[in-house]
Amino acid sequence: MEEDGEDYFNELVSRSLIQRSRTMVPRFTMHDLVNDLAIFVSREFCFRMDEEGSHEVPERVRHLSYAKGRFDAAKKFQPLNNGVKYLRTFLPMSLRKSNWDYVSSKVPNDLLPTLKCSRAVSLAGYRNISSLPDCIGDHIHLRYIDLSYTAIKRLPDTVSSLYNLQTLLLSHCSSLVELPVNMRKLINLRHLDIRDTGIKEMPVQMGRLKSLRTLTAYVLGTSTRSGGIVELGELPSLGGKLSILNLENVMEATDALRAKLKDKKDLNEIELTWGNEDADDSMKERRVLESLQPCVNLVELTIRSYGGTSFPNWLGDSSFSNIKVMRLQGFSTCWALPPVGQLPALKELYIERMKCVTSISAEFYGVNGTYLIQPFRSLKRLEFRRMPEWEEWLPSPGRGQCPDFPRLEELVLRNCPKLRGSLPDHLPCLKKLYVCDCGVLHEMATRDGVAVLANTESLRQSLQNLEIRGCPGLSSLLETELLPSLSTLGIQIFSRTDCLQPHLSSRLRFLKLHNCGSLLSFPRNGLPTTLKSLQIINCRRLEFLSHEMMAKLTSLQHLTLWNSCDSLRSFPLGVFPELSSLQIQGSKNLESLSIGEGADVENLTHLDRLWIHYCPNLVSFPHGGLPTPNLARFAVGNCENLKLLPDRMHTLTALRNLEMFGHPNVESFAEGGLPPNLQSFRISGCEKPRPSVEYWGLQRLVSLRTFRIGRGSEDVLETVLKERLLPTTLHTLQISGMKSLKSLEGTGLQHLTSLQELEFSRCNSLQFLPKEGLPASLRLLRIMSSSSLEKRCQEKTGEEWSKIAHIPCIQMGNQVII
Repeated sequence: MEEDGEDYFNELVSRSLIQRSRTMVPRFTMHDLVNDLAIFVSREFCFRMDEEGSHEVPERVRHLSYAKGRFDAAKKFQPLNNGVKYLRTFLPMSLRKSNWDYVSSKVPNDLLPTLKCSRAVSLAGYRNISSLPDCIGDHIHLRYIDLSYTAIKRLPDTVSSLYNLQTLLLSHCSSLVELPVNMRKLINLRHLDIRDTGIKEMPVQMGRLKSLRTLTAYVLGTSTRSGGIVELGELPSLGGKLSILNLENVMEATDALRAKLKDKKDLNEIELTWGNEDADDSMKERRVLESLQPCVNLVELTIRSYGGTSFPNWLGDSSFSNIKVMRLQGFSTCWALPPVGQLPALKELYIERMKCVTSISAEFYGVNGTYLIQPFRSLKRLEFRRMPEWEEWLPSPGRGQCPDFPRLEELVLRNCPKLRGSLPDHLPCLKKLYVCDCGVLHEMATRDGVAVLANTESLRQSLQNLEIRGCPGLSSLLETELLPSLSTLGIQIFSRTDCLQPHLSSRLRFLKLHNCGSLLSFPRNGLPTTLKSLQIINCRRLEFLSHEMMAKLTSLQHLTLWNSCDSLRSFPLGVFPELSSLQIQGSKNLESLSIGEGADVENLTHLDRLWIHYCPNLVSFPHGGLPTPNLARFAVGNCENLKLLPDRMHTLTALRNLEMFGHPNVESFAEGGLPPNLQSFRISGCEKPRPSVEYWGLQRLVSLRTFRIGRGSEDVLETVLKERLLPTTLHTLQISGMKSLKSLEGTGLQHLTSLQELEFSRCNSLQFLPKEGLPASLRLLRIMSSSSLEKRCQEKTGEEWSKIAHIPCIQMGNQVII
């Protein structure tokens, strides 16, 4: 059945009726015209409910879908109240990345029991779904249930009576600790997904589920109610991925052998995990792993927390000619790595937390004295992480002129503090090198008794991305004229470097300098003109670029200065003609942003984002305002000495998001009005601009959707509400951090006829909502960290409850009433 479905789907793709999404892999899209045709053809039996649930659902509809919102209240499902007795599919569709939404309790408790004919039901991603009604067992036609990413704690025992159930999806249900005892009765079940759940053990007799094709995890327990590993031997059709967890609970190695992994030809990914890295019986773990030999069709293998001292013969055997990805993590008692070098298809190898490994030598390459077959002939990515005792990395013996890693493109070494010597000296295809916290590693190799720079010749034309963190011995690699293809260079925690090397790659596009406390200057000849992104973080002693150097960076698009360049007092805008993003944070002595005489203001036409934070001595912006016609996001915060914000804010017609906070000395701003197309506006910690509020023209901002106001701006809030200055089109209002706010008086909110979301957070003194009530349009009220108001708004018993009872969704702390 699955094969037929895949064939049909591939046929639709081949005919371009369905197309691969360019932005969301691995999702697919449908052209609008094809979508319209599909809706027309299927209109009698398929229905897509809109956001408001305003359309009547035809009685004969079989398949219903709708776009999930963050809070799906009961009103959304009112069109279903008239009866949808023929409904077979109930499918919420997530159009956002979030998997944590909320749905009205009426859906599982009232609507779901009425769907007696349903075949497929999904409540995936609803955070407040913690249980299902027992009557779910009466839905005998159900074939598909998806409860992934919910807070489900247990499934009703009646689920075991759903004899037609074929798919049960429970992934990422972290509160789920057990499956129904009688799971064995679901004899038609084909797909069971329990990845990343809290399940402690599998129920007994899982081997009776002969139709099972997908079982993503099998958890071994210790109780008498736990199904043993031998049950897997009764499931011959398993395919896809299988994780076997808590292997320390296997009693005998012969039990593991009876799991018959070797016979499961459709399994392409296997994970074998022990629950504790410190083994009680290393010999038993060795025998268990020996008995868990998979089929040679395997594509991906992961082994975690293995406690044996050696490896079975099958691990690394060249007969596993399809393995492309291997992960070996947390081997606490192994003194050497397995011989994986002879796996012909291996492309990615990840090795982590090998506590006892001190040397990597011939065994790793799969070579025993003679050089028969070149090792790692397909490997493209190699990572070593957290190897505390690893000291030396030796080449394979007898290799002649052949490289050990002929196709390696990416090498990552992280937290290998004792690794000494040099990197492999022949990496002809290496494109990315990342070395972090390998304090004694160096780049010098010895040839014929003479120290030479290792890798230079082999890396010269290939290396494109180089990042080094906390490895002073690799400083010579920064001589990037030796690496002419380098496009990305990252340097972190280099305490001994006071100046960058004078010859940087002429192709360099991205440069990152992090935590280089002793770095004082850039090269005298400046940075490459090809540079597009420059990121400087925690380099306080570094002298910023001279005007002459800046003028050469005609391609620079992104500039970030965080806690760096303390000598910088004035930042010249208009120097970089292609600059689109400027972020400055923690610049202690920065006093102004300026536009010098003769500066070309046309150079500011690309600036899209301007972000200035924690600059205590900043006092001014360029006189006459910002000549940035395309500025879309502007945030300036925690600049305590700032008195004036840019003039002529109303001329910034492209500005969509404006944030200003932590400016106790700003007396006024935007007296000519706020940017006319503003969509989001945040103000907090600004105690003095009250007289200018009326000049902002808030009520004219018809595009404004979100207004956030916080601590220190109580007077501004009072004026805004009293004078009813907010636009009627406002969608979201957030009030936070106002410790002295006790009540909201007047009708300042009543005219907000489009307001859908209202939030109070960290307003501990707030007790009273407006006597006139809240807007009828409200769909969501949030009360967070505001103890007094939370107490008075308790459901049905609180003094303020009557004022908010009409709101479809109310969130107070961790409680959601919907």
